[in-house]
Amino acid sequence: MNGRILSRLFMLFSLLFLWTVQGAMGQGTISLPWTGQDKCYNTSGTQISCAGTRQDGDLQIGVDWPDPQFTVNGECVTDNTDPF
Repeated sequence: MNGRILSRLFMLFSLLFLWTVQGAMGQGTISLPWTGQDKCYNTSGTQISCAGTRQDGDLQIGVDWPDPQFTVNGECVTDNTDPF
């Protein structure tokens, strides 16, 4: 991945995180799913050691995704990933 794509992904995940936290204010603890990211990159998009970077690949935190992630009932599809 190049740096531009990584920057956009980082911005997307940051906005998602802020939106999730803002929506959960006053509602107690939330459990965000683990991103699955196990590698870390510098600002140029070069893979680096994760140790101490505090990137997702370093922290490895979050809860497992639900199984199944989606439930289909006729024409209705429910996403079982509920961070709240």
